[in-house]
Amino acid sequence: MFFLGSVFHGGGANRTDRPRLGVILEYCAGWLRPQENHFLAVPRATARDLPPRLQELLGYSIHGNLLGGADGRHPRKYLED
Repeated sequence: MFFLGSVFHGGGANRTDRPRLGVILEYCAGWLRPQENHFLAVPRATARDLPPRLQELLGYSIHGNLLGGADGRHPRKYLED
């Protein structure tokens, strides 16, 4: 299934006084690139504390020597800034 991040899902009204938690699990092969940069969705301060493999799954990695760069840099460099 393909969908854009701008797609909204209506799961019914939340009639409680507490927020409802939603989780979307996604994975994209290294040679494919999603339309959205997921590594920009997680605050850098949070991503810095994640294990390296989870950082890679968020997009702080490149495939080969080319795919996945951000502004001509390896995405992991953004965690060091």
